[in-house]
Amino acid sequence: MLLAETMRYPAYGLIAATTAAFFWSISVVMYRRIGRIMPPVMLNMSKGLMAALVLTFVLAGQWAIRAINSDDGWPTIVPWSDTIPLWMVGLMALSGVIGIGLGDTLLFAGLNRMGARRILLLFTINPVITVLIAWAFMNEPLAWPQVIGVVLTCGGVAWVIAERNAKKSDGHVDALGVIYGILAATCQATGVLISRYVFDRTDMSEVSSAWLRLLAGALFLFLCLPLDRLLKDPGGLDHHHPSHPSKAQATTMFFVALLLGTVGGIWLMQIAIKQSYRVGIASTLLSTSPLFVLPIAALLGEHISKRAVLGAFVTVGGIAILYTFSV
Repeated sequence: MLLAETMRYPAYGLIAATTAAFFWSISVVMYRRIGRIMPPVMLNMSKGLMAALVLTFVLAGQWAIRAINSDDGWPTIVPWSDTIPLWMVGLMALSGVIGIGLGDTLLFAGLNRMGARRILLLFTINPVITVLIAWAFMNEPLAWPQVIGVVLTCGGVAWVIAERNAKKSDGHVDALGVIYGILAATCQATGVLISRYVFDRTDMSEVSSAWLRLLAGALFLFLCLPLDRLLKDPGGLDHHHPSHPSKAQATTMFFVALLLGTVGGIWLMQIAIKQSYRVGIASTLLSTSPLFVLPIAALLGEHISKRAVLGAFVTVGGIAILYTFSV
């Protein structure tokens, strides 16, 4: 039996995945506005470094508590067990480079070109990619009720977002934007599966893995800063455009999005990956962020159509099936 299999709490993981999706729905709206004045690689690197710093304080607090309660001297300062091979640590870091470093940068580039709704529509293919890779390489079969839940969840989200795109555009569709969205979803799916592989074979904690992934992704992006010229908004960055946030507004939004979407969202994401029995199920729930954008739009005074409400019910039904047959 795999090491992590004996310590899973499926309902805990599914709740974490849904909460992470909710946090991401708030942060993506903010990152969309910040992206109007900050290029993708710089934005992703900044939020990764700041989030890693926040988690460093969390890990330091945990280490201090262990030190106080330990009768065996000072615990190791490394935020994971001494029994974890370095190559496993390297794999978790690689998942951060792929899923956060590359994936989030491509997501931000897609946000700049096509807007939040269109790019999130493309991002709903992430569970399909995850399930196919998990089926092909990790021997994770899905029961028919779970397959139906995946289809309903993805279909409901796609139905909602497609309708909203037809009503209102906050970007434009182009081939490069579509490629960014597909590649972003593929990168996140790959990062999720690598994380799950490490969790299945080690006792690395969720907060340690989140810290490692964020730091590795940010350090990788430091080397990629010249790519911002290739991924820039086709309309260019205009710090003085009337619809763009001021520096004070952008700073406020950055820290709110950082704490919710990056620190909280990725921490919860690692919990979902580790605790859920099926990584494809966790990935599906993590991809429901577009659904949660609807109440945000309503609060901003936008009209919510009957089709959007129906799509929401379909998605909730899919999530209910996933919860029922995964715990």
